[in-house]
Amino acid sequence: MDTQVEIRLCGTKPLVFKKEDVERLRCQHRIVGALIGALPRLPLQNAYPGLPLLLSAEEATLLISKDFAVMNASGNWTFLKTDLDRLRYRVFEYLWSKQLYITRGLKFGGDFMAYPGDPMRFHSHYIVLATERDSPLALLDIISKGRLAINVKKTFVIAGPAEESSDDDIETFSIQWAGF
Repeated sequence: MDTQVEIRLCGTKPLVFKKEDVERLRCQHRIVGALIGALPRLPLQNAYPGLPLLLSAEEATLLISKDFAVMNASGNWTFLKTDLDRLRYRVFEYLWSKQLYITRGLKFGGDFMAYPGDPMRFHSHYIVLATERDSPLALLDIISKGRLAINVKKTFVIAGPAEESSDDDIETFSIQWAGF
């Protein structure tokens, strides 16, 4: 078994500082995160960030729950505080289990972006919104998100808990705009 990746908690931000760990996360576990540091030899440029790697709360929780990583912090990792946190994590874990790479999706009006391979080499296919099954969605929001997704060559996906009678934990619905 590989050694566990060390995650350090700085305030509430889970960070990875070792380049070997960052490589392992990306290549073996499909965890992308976001580089947020300055490069040692070019500290004033901001086009190419360096270490540390900032993990999303969902990424850190998945790594810890799968025993791929250990949190090096004085306190305990307590991300799953609200129902929305738990739902987003369940959707993240579901997408990850489907062999997808996942990044944040706020830029496109969703919770996540899902890629068929490493985001450095692949275009994302899906904008994913995590929502409760009985949560109302305005028709105008569905239309606008579907149209936005098609304009950026993606499919908009609504993901949430499956019906109790279903064998699946998460149910997904895709929205595509036919256009004229």
